[in-house]
Amino acid sequence: MRRLLLIAFGAVTFYHLIALAWGWPNPFWLMPLNTLLQWGFALAHALPTLGRHRALLLLGLTFGISLTLEAVGVATGWIYGPYAYTERLGPRLLSVPVLIPLAWFMMAYPAFLLACIALDEPPASPRGWGVAVLAAMWMTGWDLAMDPAMARRGFWVWQEAGPYFGVPVRNFIGWMVTMLLIYGLYLGISRRWPSPASVPAPMGEAVVAYAIAGAAFVFYPLLNPRADPLMQALGIVAFFTMGPPVWIAFLRLRALRAGRRVLGA
Repeated sequence: MRRLLLIAFGAVTFYHLIALAWGWPNPFWLMPLNTLLQWGFALAHALPTLGRHRALLLLGLTFGISLTLEAVGVATGWIYGPYAYTERLGPRLLSVPVLIPLAWFMMAYPAFLLACIALDEPPASPRGWGVAVLAAMWMTGWDLAMDPAMARRGFWVWQEAGPYFGVPVRNFIGWMVTMLLIYGLYLGISRRWPSPASVPAPMGEAVVAYAIAGAAFVFYPLLNPRADPLMQALGIVAFFTMGPPVWIAFLRLRALRAGRRVLGA
């Protein structure tokens, strides 16, 4: 089921990308479906990798904290800057579309796993706080491409134009603070728990999921050379913010596999 979700996520992402670039039919439900597929994969991967209790803890912290801070942000303009969601993202909870806290988790989990791979930390119980900082940076790296693109497509409106493609700089500070709070609480609560008895899912799958999310931005201007200049710029941004985590994790996993082969010989 986990791999089917990952394959489906990749297929829907690719079709959505083609539809946007080449004018193919692009039903409104494609984006919510894509979010649910990636969220489902992240949870299915987290359950055996972190253990059920840790996976549900990270899910609960991500959902609860992101929803709360988003609700405060929408109501007051604090944290991320003044913005408002449009009707395009569906049902809301506390004035925040339900898809939003799901989207936070669908990327917070692979960003966390990539940081663990890069720093050679066990995902279920990282020993250092460097994982939280690096994962928060790599999560915010996704938002550097995602936020201006989603605003341009009309999913939310910034009521105060900022210097970064119309996005206020404090939005990204807010993202870092949000993720440091989530990861910090997760590490603080879970580090005393016993290690899970389950067999972790292959780490490469989480790397692929993060890579697919970044590739959607990178390949769009390649498929449509006449694309909006903003989208072309965001493709470059995604390449240099989301590409390095994927490459670092790939090289690290390859080195680990090579080491195991040597020991096996």
